Amino acid sequence: MSVDDLSNTERPPVAGAAAPQPTGSATTGLRGNLGVASLIATVIAFNGPLAMLAGFVPIVISTGNGLSAPLTYLVLGVVVLVFSVGLNAMASRMTHPGAFYTYITAGLGRPAGLAAGFLALLTYLALGAGTYALFAIMAEHLLTDTFAAAGPPWWVWALLAWAACTALSMFNIELSAKVLGVFMLCEMAIVLVWDACVLADGGPEGRSVDVFSDFFSGSFALAMVFGALCLTGFESLQVFRSETRDAARAVPRATYLSVTMLAGLYALGAFCYIISYGPSQAVAAGAKDPTGSVLSSIRIYVFSAAGDIANVLLLTSTFAACLAIQNISARYFFTLGGDGVLPARIGRANIKHGSPMIAAAIAGALMLLGFGIAALFGYSVVETFTVLTGLGGFWLIALWVGTSVAVVRFFHTRRTESTRAWQVLIAPVLAACALGAILVLSAIHLEEIVASATVANLSLVFLAVLLIGGMALGLWYRTNRPDTYRRIGKQAETADS
Repeated sequence: MSVDDLSNTERPPVAGAAAPQPTGSATTGLRGNLGVASLIATVIAFNGPLAMLAGFVPIVISTGNGLSAPLTYLVLGVVVLVFSVGLNAMASRMTHPGAFYTYITAGLGRPAGLAAGFLALLTYLALGAGTYALFAIMAEHLLTDTFAAAGPPWWVWALLAWAACTALSMFNIELSAKVLGVFMLCEMAIVLVWDACVLADGGPEGRSVDVFSDFFSGSFALAMVFGALCLTGFESLQVFRSETRDAARAVPRATYLSVTMLAGLYALGAFCYIISYGPSQAVAAGAKDPTGSVLSSIRIYVFSAAGDIANVLLLTSTFAACLAIQNISARYFFTLGGDGVLPARIGRANIKHGSPMIAAAIAGALMLLGFGIAALFGYSVVETFTVLTGLGGFWLIALWVGTSVAVVRFFHTRRTESTRAWQVLIAPVLAACALGAILVLSAIHLEEIVASATVANLSLVFLAVLLIGGMALGLWYRTNRPDTYRRIGKQAETADS
């Protein structure tokens, strides 16, 4: 499936659909001039490709489905591309940036949309706080391996990254995009150079790898869950629509290109990792030391100093991911503030910078609270990272499923529109089924993801309470605060209208 085939959603909205919101409109007060390249940089930086390659890919190989890891990433890439078709088809009919919150509101109604908005807030806050813990892990790894030195407690490193990212996120997103772009180019370069060197050398056992035989072997569920976590970030682009020039074209193109790039990057990276150690030894190497084995391979196949450079880039890669997640979290707060669900001041843009400054400050404060409480109660940095990112990833998949169902419902109520069945029915249904299966697998194996049966069970209960509570609050607004209720999602027509 090519990008051109998927880009049918880029055409203007049909008659009767709401017109796209102009960049920097008075409706939001946000300003920006983002293009396709800047949007792709935001997604890839959010994802942190070098950190994912060094942290997740070896785990998928060693504890997932082994030599079939490259195929796993390609299959997941197709699933996510199919999901993106419906997401962008629906986005072209929207007037207000809000991603999951807006689209689930329009498709499933305001009560469900409000619950999804709260879940999205918690999702990105958890991922952000967890990524600050990952930054601390990378900082400690750099000091130990490269400089052979001991450092301060892990929360000091997390606090330093948090302070820098919070400051950047409070200014116009174009400033942040430039920072993300520099980090992205550096880490992409080192990964691609390593790929080329491994392929040119051929490794100790040659370039032949049977990627099909183990696909359903080992821990297939774990491979799918961790593989899906490696492809996150694309869905966040809808939040930046009002800060993007020609958003109707730029956002879909950036979505398809970023997903294709990430899936290809990790599939190739997994393939080269297996070749670099040989199919007979790759699983054992990943199990012994996931991050260290990647850095060792870079030292062997590129040159010794390249491993040290990669070690530094692991730190900058994680920092870029922290910054991207913080930007996205701020815009969710901004959207809910503008709709009257949260205090109105949160939904006001800073006049000088055209940025969601108050929303960014609140998002940063809550992320600080997230990893700060863990540090206060004596949790290790690994425990903090595992729990927060594991929960965030699980909740994110739940939002993907809900969005796919919302797309089907949205277009089912608009049968008079001239739309293609592939965009509005077939692709969303296929995505809902595939992602739903991944969600079920992740729920069953959530204990493996967060490394705690207690946390896993409590998180499932909490998810149910959050969704039911969010819907109940929406119904309360409908009866007691009808003006606020009508502003939820800022859609003129929803499934419950």
